[in-house]
Amino acid sequence: MKQYVWRRVAPVCTAAALTVAGASGVASAAGAEAPAAPVVTSQEYPDDDNWHDGVGNYGTFVIDSASDDVVSYRYSWLGGPTSTITPDQPGGPVSVRWMPEKTGVTYLQVQAVDAVGNISARTTHDILVTTGRPAVTHWDPDQQSGADTGSGVTPGASGPSGTTVGSAAAFDGTDEAYATLDTSVDAARNFSVDAWVRPDELVGGSPVVSQEGFTLGTTTGAAGGVQWSFSLPAADGGTATISGGTPEPGEWAHLVGVYDAEKDQVRLYVDGQLTDTADNLVTAGGSGALRIGDHWQGLLTDVNVWDRVYAPGEITEAATRKAQRLGYWDLESATDGRSPAYAGGEPLTLAGDASIYAATDDCPWNPDCVPVTYPIVGNGDLLLDGDGDYATTPTALTPTDAGFSVTAQVRIDPDTATRDMTVLSQPGERTDLLTLRYLAASRTWQAVVAHEDRADAPTTTVSAPLDLDWTADDQFLAVVYDEKTDELRLYVDYDHPAATASVSGLNTWAPNGDLQVGRTLTDGTQDLAGEVDDIHTYAGVLSRTQVGMLRLGGVDIT
Repeated sequence: MKQYVWRRVAPVCTAAALTVAGASGVASAAGAEAPAAPVVTSQEYPDDDNWHDGVGNYGTFVIDSASDDVVSYRYSWLGGPTSTITPDQPGGPVSVRWMPEKTGVTYLQVQAVDAVGNISARTTHDILVTTGRPAVTHWDPDQQSGADTGSGVTPGASGPSGTTVGSAAAFDGTDEAYATLDTSVDAARNFSVDAWVRPDELVGGSPVVSQEGFTLGTTTGAAGGVQWSFSLPAADGGTATISGGTPEPGEWAHLVGVYDAEKDQVRLYVDGQLTDTADNLVTAGGSGALRIGDHWQGLLTDVNVWDRVYAPGEITEAATRKAQRLGYWDLESATDGRSPAYAGGEPLTLAGDASIYAATDDCPWNPDCVPVTYPIVGNGDLLLDGDGDYATTPTALTPTDAGFSVTAQVRIDPDTATRDMTVLSQPGERTDLLTLRYLAASRTWQAVVAHEDRADAPTTTVSAPLDLDWTADDQFLAVVYDEKTDELRLYVDYDHPAATASVSGLNTWAPNGDLQVGRTLTDGTQDLAGEVDDIHTYAGVLSRTQVGMLRLGGVDIT
């Protein structure tokens, strides 16, 4: 009978009564009274001006109204999209489950709607969210956390560069390559697990972290290749496995497996990227001792297990490997033939007739002045004549296990732009790790990276033309070697790559020679005739945003 009345009244209201919304956000049918504003309560996240746990932890929000004719509630989080939820009976309460994904202040806004479409005043429930609960289990070689470790595990290795993880352990792949901990989680409820791993060999079905209820490790894909994987037993039998990402020997990867029991969803993240998802999965669960390694062959460190959802923002932060500055030379001045490095470090030593060029004029107040050519950036830059002039520094362009990055501002002398010239080079004992040069015949910039320190080493080359808007002869150049994506990138005057090249071959190596500015020691390309300014070198990979910061004159990327 009540259902019949709702259907009967609603068309009448729609046709005969206009809804009016005031500044308070209340809308009501003409001549009708809006329902009472709803009341929101939450045990996990009360509106009490206190901070509450936290990221990755679900909470229940009960929404109720004093009006007995409320048929639905409209709600939104932090002013986002509006959703609607219907009570079991008119005027009854509803429950909403919600999980914060970041810390800070947020709010839930709710309005009640009655049978004829009248909308109540808006109720705002403020929420103060803290960081998520720490891991219930943590293991690394420096903090064994009471682990029972086999003899096939050797500490003392370095962790992934550009992270806060300083150490790792080598697992030799034998029966003794394991560590076990008594602590575990209930794998039938919300949980997450992560680890940093670096395989020496690719073997499908090799666990990284496991317990009864889940396995994070590798699997053999349908095409026969090895992939990272996250497996859980299903409540209805069998095992659900999601996979993604391609392991590479000698390269670090950050793995995260998440089981969200609220959504019956399993997720796998590799290096901060969501690679695979399985929905509608109810797991069989399980508990028991946590096993780390278990015949793993390679390095392993920083294992964490949480009894909550590890949120996407947390995963991205944990997987991010930050570039580390090796040197920055602004080339504003020189004393006794040495131009200092910014914030300390080894200076650039000038050789031949190389000098720091500075120019000033009185044109702002003298109409009869003769304009001069200003340095590329700031008040000075390095001036080279192409005939034995160069600069050098012991601060070598040393890659990490993630790669390297270098940027420079360059101005070529138009009179000598008819010959090939080297801008930067980084020698080893037998060849250059990197050569950045100008090729006159094609009017292009070119970066060449050698994959081994030998004269006939395989190389990867990337080339890009001079910027078409090259009006002032000045060019911003950046070379980024990204080992994780196997890509060499060359930037020319913009914060997006002008060209990229796929890298095939071995990882980069650590050169032992001094960084050369304006010349190369190995390939016979001629010295640079022109000016160089603002040289930045980094161990690790600069993002497009960070390259753009340096292009605009930034001192550093932090």
